[in-house]
Amino acid sequence: MDKTITNSWYEIEIDPATQLPVSIHVAILTASKGGTEAKDKKIVGGEHVAFHFRYELSNFGKVEKPAVPPEAVKLLSKS
Repeated sequence: MDKTITNSWYEIEIDPATQLPVSIHVAILTASKGGTEAKDKKIVGGEHVAFHFRYELSNFGKVEKPAVPPEAVKLLSKS
């Protein structure tokens, strides 16, 4: 791989109702040493590799506010 000629981008999908992100798509395009055509550090042809990653975000396993025992609240409020 030729790390001097690498392009990447990302897209974040937002849920219009909650205004929170629901997915992230990352794409990485990288050159093959000696086999990639480039123009101004952009890949325009030849041999190259593209990696696509898609992460789905959810509320699964959402952490709830812990119940703090009254004794611990007293100790925390003293600091």
